[in-house]
Amino acid sequence: MGAALFVLAALAHVTQASECGDLGHYIGVNCSSSSSGSDWDPMAELDNMGTSKADQAPPDTKTNWAKVSRHYRWNESDLGSDNSSSEATNSPQAARAALAGTGTSVEPPANQSISEPVSPPVSKIVSPPVSKIVSEPVSYIEPKRSSSFYTMTAPISNASQYDVILDVSDGVSKFIPGAEHIDYLDFQNNSTLRPTSELAKILGNAGISRNSNVLIYGECKPCGGGPAVSTYAYWIMRYLGHDPAKIRVLDGGIANWAEAGQPVVNETQIRPKADYTFEQKPELLATYEEVKSGGFQLVDARSLQEFGAESIPGSINIPYDSVMTNGRIKDEAKLKVLFSGIRKDKPVVVYTTTGVKASLVWFALEIMGYDARLSTWQELAKA
Repeated sequence: MGAALFVLAALAHVTQASECGDLGHYIGVNCSSSSSGSDWDPMAELDNMGTSKADQAPPDTKTNWAKVSRHYRWNESDLGSDNSSSEATNSPQAARAALAGTGTSVEPPANQSISEPVSPPVSKIVSPPVSKIVSEPVSYIEPKRSSSFYTMTAPISNASQYDVILDVSDGVSKFIPGAEHIDYLDFQNNSTLRPTSELAKILGNAGISRNSNVLIYGECKPCGGGPAVSTYAYWIMRYLGHDPAKIRVLDGGIANWAEAGQPVVNETQIRPKADYTFEQKPELLATYEEVKSGGFQLVDARSLQEFGAESIPGSINIPYDSVMTNGRIKDEAKLKVLFSGIRKDKPVVVYTTTGVKASLVWFALEIMGYDARLSTWQELAKA
């Protein structure tokens, strides 16, 4: 059962409550039949998948998705891969054994395979002030995180410590009181990151300067939820030279905020414009020429189907939603297992179509102490 859960976590496409429902949702098993009984063998189902998902790849491709998943998530040797870590204790097998000894399991991540949005930016509309809407507390328990985890994130209980609360969601109507709003799509032009001068102007127009202490939050609706847009805004501010000690991503979204009994409002705050003087950090953005020269580990954070259809040579697949549990970034013990096939002594480049979803994996890698940078499919597929 533990091995099956690891494979399911690697697939990153299952969300149902039962194990049969999880895998059945992906490969078409009817869980109402006898296949959902106690003798149902998820590993056997995976082994028998064969080319059942070949329609996800080009017509002339015959893909054994079970082997693809095992190879690219766990670097299994049956496909001739030799991508082991320099540390024996950092191997997938050692990580699985360690978890087996503690009884810890990895939850299947959310099923979110929608591509990143390419729609034009939506104009910011500030609603007229209305009375605060206060949620009833429902036994909210804040997750236990390590001190290193909180070097990049902040618990809901610490939100009042920041000068600026920045919501970067798209198409939302409920906000944390006092929040400034920038639609994350404003940071892009035709699905491409805007020049640094334009990014700095957007932040300055929102009343943010390089001296501001900023708490970022936001939901990625086109992604099906989760904090990818907030990690993208965090990466942008780091790219512009913002002091890492002065920016955090809220550990939880607006739903968690309301669940904790905190007030929400239907309005955003308009701050006086500021001068955001940027100092670009090019080492956070990987270009085609840099990657072409070698020396990087490549992580494709798109879905398994997208990866199986076409990918940058040498990439491994860690779908962006596999770093989340219930819309939040996983704790460090589970991230350690997820990243166990990646070496810490070699820089990592993470990419998705536009980089928004990739920023979530980049963020998790940074939490875990990796030397990571961001890129996009458009940039790396130039050849």
